[in-house]
Parts: sequence; C-alpha cells; structure tokens
Amino acid sequence: MKKALLLLPMATLLILPGCYYDNEEELYPNSFCDTTNITWSGAIQPLVQSSCAIPGCHVPGAQSPDLSTYTGVQANAAAVKGVVADGSPFYMPPSGKLPACDQQKVRTWVDAGAIQD
Repeated sequence: MKKALLLLPMATLLILPGCYYDNEEELYPNSFCDTTNITWSGAIQPLVQSSCAIPGCHVPGAQSPDLSTYTGVQANAAAVKGVVADGSPFYMPPSGKLPACDQQKVRTWVDAGAIQD
C-alpha cells in the first residue's frame, strides 16, 4: 500500500510534462526574422545609421564608401551585401557581425533591387 501511494505522485510527475505545449516564439524569441516587407526607411536605413554610417566610419570625410545617404548605399549595394551579409572576410561593422536577422534583411533588400520606398 505504501508503495502504491509513493508511485502515484511519481507517476503524476512523469505524466505532467507530456501535456506541455511549446510555443517556438516564446522559447526562441530572436529566431523569427520577418523579411516579407523590407524597406529602405523601415529596416535598412536604421540599420545603416546604427552600424555603418557612424562617426569615423562610412560618413563624408571618413572611410569610403559614404553610406550616410540612400544614394551611397544603393550605389554600393552589392558590396554592402557582400561585406555585411555574405561572409566577406572583411566583416563590418568593426564591432563584429550583424545578427543573422539583420544580415538576412540586407540580403533580401539588395536581392529585391535595393529600391527606396
């Protein structure tokens, strides 16, 4: 009888985890990358301004190319894609690789023609 009373709580503990439903977005909050509507002003410009066109880097009078404007980024879109997203040996920004989602956004935008919205 004592064994049965001991086995009941143990069996319950073993069965309960089987009723758990994982939500992928909650378990891996940074794994979802929405690339369905990548625009210059909505995704690429803020990324460039925070990672590339910063003082001492790709701005007028500093490193070339100047990426402080859409024209500069669009004219160098293939190079930007190569350096930022496609594994060029010269990773930029100097702080390290961009997150995978940001890399994918750059790839998607350039592959779609690097158009300004």
